[in-house]
Amino acid sequence: MHRYNEVVKYLVQDDVVLDLACGTGFGSEILAQQTNGLVIGGDIDKKAIRECINIWKRENLRFEIVDGTNLVFPDSYFDKIVSFETIEHTTQYQKMLEEFYRVLKPGGLAFISTPNFPVNSPSGRVTNPYNTQEFTFQELNQLLSGIFGKVEIMGQKYSRYDDGKVSSLGKVIERFFGIIGIRKLPYGIKNRVSKVFTKRPFYPTADDFSMVSDHKALLKCKTFFCICRKKES
Repeated sequence: MHRYNEVVKYLVQDDVVLDLACGTGFGSEILAQQTNGLVIGGDIDKKAIRECINIWKRENLRFEIVDGTNLVFPDSYFDKIVSFETIEHTTQYQKMLEEFYRVLKPGGLAFISTPNFPVNSPSGRVTNPYNTQEFTFQELNQLLSGIFGKVEIMGQKYSRYDDGKVSSLGKVIERFFGIIGIRKLPYGIKNRVSKVFTKRPFYPTADDFSMVSDHKALLKCKTFFCICRKKES
């Protein structure tokens, strides 16, 4: 939610948008609320697309089965492309990014998020069984800069406790419920305990995150948030 809310800041009237790896489609719906242009939610999972079609109903929103490494759209078609937590799931990430570039209009923006390798896999080995690779800041910057004209990489920071408005006791509760054997307790129990002590739900909301651009700070974040601009023609 937080990442999609960040993208909304850059949308303008009549933007045509691709939301690749849309999953359940909630983000595509958010984007479609903010533009009069067409928003296409694309995912390689047929079941996910069927469910999206059944759930989300908006005139400027449609869902399609899409392979990100072989986009069936003409050159310079989209004003914006959104693809969160996608490029780490395929060894063909280079081809996927080149496809993003091809279908973006000159000056168009691609918003990409992906895990920060040293933070998510501190052992130096990718531990998420669904990720084929993860990237360091340097690797990601080199990859994106080699394709797009201009790249800005920020870090998505978990900032629930930064301003002191939420009790730091919440950190203790989060660590406790993360202990093996306890982490499988029902969400309802964890949520009730969190609300008693912090007045906030157990799982983070969109308001519990912020984007940081300071280099030292972003290197500590679990997720990179990238804004890539295609060169003007």
